[in-house]
Amino acid sequence: MNRLALVRLALDGLWRQKMRTTLTLVGVTIGTCALAFSCALGLGLRAFIDTEFQGRDDFWRIVVRVDDPLPDESRIPATEQEKIQVLGQMSEQRKARLREALIERYTAQRLVRPPQMLTPERCAAIAALPDVAEIRTYRSGDGRIWADTADTSVPAFTISGPLDELTPRLIVGRLPQAKATDELVVSELVAYQLGFRDDADLDKILGLSVKLDVGGVKNTQQFALARALLGHKPPEELTRGQWQVLEKLTSLLRDKLDLIELSAAEKLELQKLFEQPADPDRERAADSGKIASGVYRICGVVRLLTRAERKKRTPLDPWELATAHAFLPPPSGETLFRQLPWAADGGFLSADVRLRPGGDLPATVQAIEDMGFRTYSAAKWFTAAKREVTLIAAGLNLFAFIALFVAAVGITNTLVTSVLERTKEIGILRAVGATRQQILALFLLEGAIIGLMGAVVGLALARGLAVWADDWVRGLLDQQMGEREMLTTTIFIFPQWLWLGSMIFAVGLTTLAALYPARRAAHIHPIEALRYN
Repeated sequence: MNRLALVRLALDGLWRQKMRTTLTLVGVTIGTCALAFSCALGLGLRAFIDTEFQGRDDFWRIVVRVDDPLPDESRIPATEQEKIQVLGQMSEQRKARLREALIERYTAQRLVRPPQMLTPERCAAIAALPDVAEIRTYRSGDGRIWADTADTSVPAFTISGPLDELTPRLIVGRLPQAKATDELVVSELVAYQLGFRDDADLDKILGLSVKLDVGGVKNTQQFALARALLGHKPPEELTRGQWQVLEKLTSLLRDKLDLIELSAAEKLELQKLFEQPADPDRERAADSGKIASGVYRICGVVRLLTRAERKKRTPLDPWELATAHAFLPPPSGETLFRQLPWAADGGFLSADVRLRPGGDLPATVQAIEDMGFRTYSAAKWFTAAKREVTLIAAGLNLFAFIALFVAAVGITNTLVTSVLERTKEIGILRAVGATRQQILALFLLEGAIIGLMGAVVGLALARGLAVWADDWVRGLLDQQMGEREMLTTTIFIFPQWLWLGSMIFAVGLTTLAALYPARRAAHIHPIEALRYN
């Protein structure tokens, strides 16, 4: 009996039991459809995570920050130990918690220098990592802008650093030139407060010469004294002349304290406003009260970000560009900020590290953390999202495998019944010369045919369902993404290996399910088969 005859006999055997064969075929079809559908969804979700994360520029960014200084009780002077003393009757656990909180507050108020700053040398070490394309650093500080067009100073939080991301926000003018040392960009709020209020007059601010002060006595002992002397008048309402008088007055009080008729206790309290710290490791407010000044020409005005636009920004976007109102390029900014004691050593508290697309983000994050810095990046979110999608896909595939195994049990049952019903037929085949191997092959072929037909129909059904489900799943994901535009065009992915693999698995499983009834049929004795009624 040749192969063609085996195929004809197998098809004839399945055709004679149409209902049973159809029901078995439905089981294989559903199992194959579920397997292909779940695999395509799992592949699509993993591709969705890759595309939505790696397809955006902020994925290839790492925010590097210095570690906060550890509270060190040993550095607190004996004269100030009462500030961390816990009073009252309480449990030791609560006392320990309160004391730890008081030490942390004391440390934060004294502006203790972090254990290691992002010095130029450390920035260069980060920039030398294999996949790092650029490292950006920003300096920032509270400032005031003086101009002849306004009687009082205009408060302007000032930053210095790369400004190219401001280009879409330009209203008039341009950004400072790369090597410019006397150009400044301001926000439209600063322009408004300097007297340029009409749209038609906004161009007139270009080229205006202004004086920018950064630092000063804000949030310092001197500023506390100034508010007391001036009746708590806000600093932004002081004129330039009033600031000059205030500086002379505070200097006079500090230098001529012994000439003022005060009690010893009053002089002691006043002296505390000006005394310098004894601990060289602490940057007290007296140092930060110094002012750095420069004269600049306004070359551009940028629009303010609305609250809705600020909400769209990710934690990896430079917060300085969103909150500042005066912007300096790195050359002039370094010259200005280096006049301040806390910036004289050139160290930074944070840096924006940008990788080449396709680089090894986790390895770069690990290398930076090994240097002793904290990092914020999308690496952990990406890994967590990928892990969750993998678990979901594994669960869906498990259910699909269960469906296929149920179908395999159905095939076994169908063919066992078929063997019983076709016992006499098997005996006739053996009598006319069919071997045991040919009988075995006949029933295995019937199982394979059911698997092949079920796989073809199941794959076609899975692809058809995916067309409908794709829009539905994308709609659900789009709602979760809020206002961010989805980069993914499809959620279900059917690569060639999935088509071939699903078909091979279905055929292999159904053929294996037919093995028991096939072996049983092959071992039927021909004489007993002919006698079977």
